[in-house]
Amino acid sequence: MDIKYEHQFDINDVDELVRIYHKNRWYGHHQEEVITLFNTATHVVIAKSEGKVIGFARAMSDGVFNATIYDVLVDVAYQSKGIGYRIVNEMVAYLGSLSCIQLIANTETEPFYEQLGFRKLKTGMAIYMSSKLKDEYTV
Repeated sequence: MDIKYEHQFDINDVDELVRIYHKNRWYGHHQEEVITLFNTATHVVIAKSEGKVIGFARAMSDGVFNATIYDVLVDVAYQSKGIGYRIVNEMVAYLGSLSCIQLIANTETEPFYEQLGFRKLKTGMAIYMSSKLKDEYTV
């Protein structure tokens, strides 16, 4: 399978991005929100096979010290083939030499990110407005 990894958001891909969000049960992501998410991201990695989006990640970086990776998702038909692993590695390389690259993982995906070198933080805090997300992500 020939996979290309692109670093630029193309508005023509938005329907495929939304489809992947929904196939991964992230139903709150619709066309308008996804356009905003990708247009405001400082870094994106979009995996394509035969011109079709099969996975992606986005990140925000200050370009000097810190970055946060968001929404690492792979089309369910392409999962467990190393694509997510490659997307994260592409993103880390694309972000460059920063003192900290962090991400928010759900409890199901923590072992995956640990294999990629990510570690739980001793310090870190968040405020979640959604009680569902608060229950999932905070201690």
